[in-house]
Order: sequence, then structure tokens, then C-alpha cells
Amino acid sequence: MRDDDTIALSINGKDEKLPAGTTLVDFLQQKGLPIPAIVVEYNKDVLPKGKYDGIVLRDGDNLEIIQVIGGG
Repeated sequence: MRDDDTIALSINGKDEKLPAGTTLVDFLQQKGLPIPAIVVEYNKDVLPKGKYDGIVLRDGDNLEIIQVIGGG
């Protein structure tokens, strides 16, 4: 893969490369993350779940992904 075909970003503090054009939903699904049970901070803003679809990840983005686990 050429560098033009990838983006570099930080996900939970780790550097990662993804194919250019990857959406947030694509990434979450590829990782098998349960969308209803996670919270995503995208470039220091907490995103409402309804916005996940419209986010195309870009070079230099910063994601923090937290999985919410219920307990009692």
C-alpha cells in the first residue's frame, strides 16, 4: 500500500494506519466493537452515536474509544 492510500491517526494513544476513506463506522465494525455500548471521543469531542456514520477518518485524527460495561 502506498502512503497516499493510508492515513495515520492515534487510537486510544496508539499510532495506527488505516486505508484512506475509512469511516468511523467502518473502523468500529472491523474491530468488532458493539456500537451501542461504546463512547467515541473524536478530536477531543464526544460524538453522539447518530454522527458516527458521517465521519470519514483523516490523517492526524485522534480517537479515544471507551466501551461501557454495566454492572451491579
